[in-house]
Amino acid sequence: MAEKIYTASLVGCGRIGYSLGLDPKREQPASHTMALNANPRINLVAGCDTNSENLSVWQNANPQAKVFSSSDEMYDAVHTDIVVIAVNEDSHKKEALKAFSKHPRLVILEKPVALNINEALEISAAAKKAGVPVLINHERRFSSDYKLAADLLGEIGDVQFINAFLNSGMPVYNPREERTGAYSLIHDGTHLADVVLFFLERLEGKTDSGIKKISRRKKGGLLELATWFSLGQKYVSEILNTPALTGVFLDEKGCVRQASAHYYTSVCPDVNLSFSGRSRFFGFGLEIIGTEGKICVGNGFFKFYRRKESSLYSGFYSLERDKSVQAPKLTGYFSNMVQNAVDFLDSKNPLQSSLQTGINALAVLEEIKKDLRTRT
Repeated sequence: MAEKIYTASLVGCGRIGYSLGLDPKREQPASHTMALNANPRINLVAGCDTNSENLSVWQNANPQAKVFSSSDEMYDAVHTDIVVIAVNEDSHKKEALKAFSKHPRLVILEKPVALNINEALEISAAAKKAGVPVLINHERRFSSDYKLAADLLGEIGDVQFINAFLNSGMPVYNPREERTGAYSLIHDGTHLADVVLFFLERLEGKTDSGIKKISRRKKGGLLELATWFSLGQKYVSEILNTPALTGVFLDEKGCVRQASAHYYTSVCPDVNLSFSGRSRFFGFGLEIIGTEGKICVGNGFFKFYRRKESSLYSGFYSLERDKSVQAPKLTGYFSNMVQNAVDFLDSKNPLQSSLQTGINALAVLEEIKKDLRTRT
């Protein structure tokens, strides 16, 4: 019996929707279009974009698909199993609510879930009401190097430190861009918060069905939410909350260019998320230090260290790199995400990056942003 082919449509034919798949330096597939087309179980039948130039380029590359100048036009003409939303953060809520109203079998939503917790919870409520599951493209949950790092956690003893960093030239927080999300804390920081939560979930032994959620709290590390939604209560991430912020650096325009958030958790007493918008390079990664080893993983690197008798000092032990542990040559970050969508629709596996885990990451960032607001 032939396997079912799932139809897909794409909202947004720009950078993450299409053109990153043309970058010769990136591991491919690197865009939704290329990843969907590469999966034999998916038929990409339609795409839409309000930018006519983007749409024309995409149409030339995907002649098998129908094209539309808006999602409204597309939904009036086609109904697909999967809807992929690959637009800017400020349009996530609008496009997600439209997609839910058409009842696809799955929505794949680009990160972050939304501009803020208010919008994210509105998306969540609408998805639940419509009965539409949502996969969030937090790609490192699908990447084989990060999955290998998670599998190695049991070999480094008790985890003492998790140090995560994001370096770029984009402001960490710009109060004038609240409506667009054009600052790294939200735009790329969502990946940093999510992957730290991914490791903490593994350390806590959580599965998809046991992921902690944001919850109502009455003290410490609180997120202010709109009264209409929370009835005056506040929300906070149950896994990672109540940060102590240090190293806050502002530029002459009042933008935050550097900050670090420090946490204590039940499985790791020292978790640090460091953000810099002062760098003349892009860097992303984590260092996880245990009592008997260390894991370093990030963009372009993977290193694993074990406790060995020291070659430097008599009577001491040191950490030495175990070169027998190598990262896979291809991480499959985008193709694995699409395959997870197929497996979910086949009822074989749960979503590895759910709407809930995406909201949890956003809650962490919102709490940091709440503190940064008071300093700008």
